[in-house]
Amino acid sequence: MHEMKFAMVFFIGLSLNFAHAQEVLKNNPPSVKWYRVNTPHFRVLYPKGFEEQAQRVANTLEHIREPESKSLGVRPKKISIILQNQSSISNGFVSIVPRRSEFYTMPPQDYNFGGTNDWLDQLATHEYRHVVQFERANTGFNRVLYYLFGPATLSAMAITSVPQWFWEGDAVAAETAFTHSGRGRIPNFGLVLRTNLQEDRVFNYNKQYLRSYKNNISDHYVFGYHMISYLRKRTGDPDIWGKIGKRTWSVPFIPFAFSNAIKKESGLRLPQLYNEMALDLQKTWKAEENSLQITPYETILKRNTNAYTDYRYPQVLSDGGVLALKSGIGDIAQFVVMRDGKESKVFIPGILNDAGILSVSGTKVVWSEYGFDPRWQVKSYSLIKAYDVATKRYWTVTKKTRYSGAALSPDGKSIVTVESNNDYKTTLFVIDSEYGKVIKKFDNPDNAFYSMARWSDDGKKIVSLKTKSSNRSVVSLDYKSGEEAVLIPESKENIGYPVLYGNYLFYNSPVSGIDNIYVLDILQQKKLLVTSSKYGAYNTTVSSDGKTIYYNEQSRNGLDVVSIPFNPSSWKEFGVKDDSQAFYNVLAEQEGRPTLFDSIPKQDFATQRYSKLSGIVNPYSWGAYFNSTFTQADIGISSQDILSTTSIKAGYLFDINERTGAWHVGVSYQGWYPIIDVDFKYANRSSNEGDITYDRVVGTDTTENVTENLSFEWKEKTIEAGLRLPLITTNSKYYGNVSISNYVGYTHVTDFTNSVDGGGRLIPSNYPQYFLRDYLDNGSLFFNRFNVTAYRLLKQNRRDINSKWGQTIDLSWYSTPYGGDFSGEQFSFYAVLYFPGFFKHHSIWGYWAFQSTDIPIARSTGEGLDNYIFNNQIPLPRGLSSYISRFQKFYSMSGNYTLPIWYPDVAIGPFVNIQRLKGNAFFDYGFGSSTFESSVVSETYASIGGELKIDINVLRFLPQFDIGIRYSYGLKPSVAKFEFLFGLVNF
Repeated sequence: MHEMKFAMVFFIGLSLNFAHAQEVLKNNPPSVKWYRVNTPHFRVLYPKGFEEQAQRVANTLEHIREPESKSLGVRPKKISIILQNQSSISNGFVSIVPRRSEFYTMPPQDYNFGGTNDWLDQLATHEYRHVVQFERANTGFNRVLYYLFGPATLSAMAITSVPQWFWEGDAVAAETAFTHSGRGRIPNFGLVLRTNLQEDRVFNYNKQYLRSYKNNISDHYVFGYHMISYLRKRTGDPDIWGKIGKRTWSVPFIPFAFSNAIKKESGLRLPQLYNEMALDLQKTWKAEENSLQITPYETILKRNTNAYTDYRYPQVLSDGGVLALKSGIGDIAQFVVMRDGKESKVFIPGILNDAGILSVSGTKVVWSEYGFDPRWQVKSYSLIKAYDVATKRYWTVTKKTRYSGAALSPDGKSIVTVESNNDYKTTLFVIDSEYGKVIKKFDNPDNAFYSMARWSDDGKKIVSLKTKSSNRSVVSLDYKSGEEAVLIPESKENIGYPVLYGNYLFYNSPVSGIDNIYVLDILQQKKLLVTSSKYGAYNTTVSSDGKTIYYNEQSRNGLDVVSIPFNPSSWKEFGVKDDSQAFYNVLAEQEGRPTLFDSIPKQDFATQRYSKLSGIVNPYSWGAYFNSTFTQADIGISSQDILSTTSIKAGYLFDINERTGAWHVGVSYQGWYPIIDVDFKYANRSSNEGDITYDRVVGTDTTENVTENLSFEWKEKTIEAGLRLPLITTNSKYYGNVSISNYVGYTHVTDFTNSVDGGGRLIPSNYPQYFLRDYLDNGSLFFNRFNVTAYRLLKQNRRDINSKWGQTIDLSWYSTPYGGDFSGEQFSFYAVLYFPGFFKHHSIWGYWAFQSTDIPIARSTGEGLDNYIFNNQIPLPRGLSSYISRFQKFYSMSGNYTLPIWYPDVAIGPFVNIQRLKGNAFFDYGFGSSTFESSVVSETYASIGGELKIDINVLRFLPQFDIGIRYSYGLKPSVAKFEFLFGLVNF
């Protein structure tokens, strides 16, 4: 009976069960002015000043449209292409929610990513193949779903019915077949796969695709390319995957439709196809290995773990130590120094813009790192950072720049770097190493792409890769005069990592089919082979005394730093490998257009200013779907413009728990610095309180004590509007974000009834002064909701369960300062802290929370029944029922120890793949108190327990599910409880 009193107050106040969309769209500053190039099959949107490249992209896409579509048997309808020039991230994607493709136009510096292709050409060929794939997916039953429920449902069915390796592998195959230097032609692309296979790590299909916490496994781009290419080579049919895709997407709801389609077309089940492909590659690569005479070398650091770890880009310090960038399956990227066979951690850099190089002079090291605009998610920078190993000084050399790659001069005073500006122009700069002041700029009238620039050992010249029209050369530039000399003439060879030492030019090349280090004797104009590697050799550096060459040698468990004597007499002549049977040549022959990008037309298409308002309403989804908590079904329409400024959602929301429904509409405009959110909902609401005992009035003076089920029903209309300001605070090694919001809302309640007497007098037993009356329950609530959330989390490696160091906070303040029939106030604060555990990948973490709620109820008069009790905002002790709504103040805290237990990599057929077992032990505490007149009510809660969870893949779906059980034992009150835990984790 005592508990019922507080439940009545809670439900008189109802609850703010109102969904607020907190998505932040990826868009540009409003200052960016947009234009459009129209072609028969494309709308190319581009920022002002980018027209030259927009015209070229438009011509390129029209030129490749039919050849790229042919093997999948479709011709996509017109689509929008957005050229994003504000970002320093080299990327691209295709989406049909809404339908568009975005090209992030800053070229990468790493020669093993872009090859000799022009970056926009590579984006065009790869991303357009995704457009073709989505068009192919719109067939059979998928087409029915598209018309009934919109592109969002089509996208979901298309992606879930076909593995991710098909999407990316097929797109890599397209870029490889139609260009001179797609990733399938670059040995480094498949380095991890090759290493595993030659080391007899032929994992089963589930592990190879879904990956592992135990072993380092190549991603779905690499795996997919080899699967796609092998079946095309095996069958000799360039259209084989188009046929498989059509079969699958015609019936996407049938489990294992993709595997069945492969069986129909090739006679092989999916795992059989993988095993055959893996054994074929293993046989080919091992035969090649047997023909090699491996260069003997000395490994300068003995590994103390089998966890896959790379030590990349070795550089020699002035004291003879070797600095390298360490990263791996169990380590975040960090600088380490190796001396006398041991390593020591030096510094953890931020989010690296990996240009494929490091540079050291004396004790200084410089590198490229991303910087982020606080508000606009598309706008980012590429900065130069520096660290002095001896003095432990760390500084930012440049701010808000687009410099990629950085190399120190021998005296450490200057840095040579490459700028890729917002107009797709490339320029070599020399800047001051302390403050980033420009010292020298080299002319580039032909807009060739310079990359991986660095100084000669005497500081008089700068050597750089130079790529133009898919041809690469190596050039040197005299620092004083600026005069350019060609060291290696242009060709299609994917040369990389040039190092000029004396009269020798060291560089990487894949001409043998394996990445190796070569040298050009400049005086004799003779090329020689320096290393003959089993898997790959990279990243040459020469010791200051000129006696030793250090480089990276790929080993079973990652890139090692190794050394060989500087001995020109040991360098050998070499030949070029016959690659006629390589996958990439088979693909090119099947497509029949290996020179497709050599003859791009130069038609001048009409351009015009693009108004952001023209496509502000752009529906991309309609129909039903379940949200991630599986508690609501939503039928409606979603809209988002292709420039990601405005999101609109409208529909009917069904609450599965309450069995009630609500009409809702929301608009979020994100084109200004603060986001404007407006939401409206008209809902039927209900709540069942279970059985209650009360005194029923029978006659004039007679009552009887009865027990009945008590439920409440009401209708409410809510409108809420406000501002939200999300800010990116990522800096150095910590990811960060702060979001501040304030919303004003109005809720009007009508038809409030209870099941016992329909809304008239309800008198609980022993408390005749408490009652529910219609005029108290129907009315209006004006509320204000203020919220601040923030986090700062150290970067994580794949094996980390939690961030090693981190903090998150959530502050909320609900109030009713604007009048109305109900009043209330609630303040809550919730903070989580993360610390390293006692062993690697273990985590100690906990939270502290406080919530203050205005509950001014007078026992003698019943005052305060018009008080609104807002939803709880803080975590409560696990396994216990704590009625927090009864307390004016509630404190909650928790301590946890989380650890990985086992990496089993066990699959139960195609149904379940278990990757990791992890555990968590916890102690939770809560304390609540209220003061009513002179009476104080308080309660203490405490529980201990443990959780066992497994990270699994279901039906070979790449995203993992996090499921498990929790046992909690209540110390106060005493109660034991088992619970089932379920959640979606990561890719």
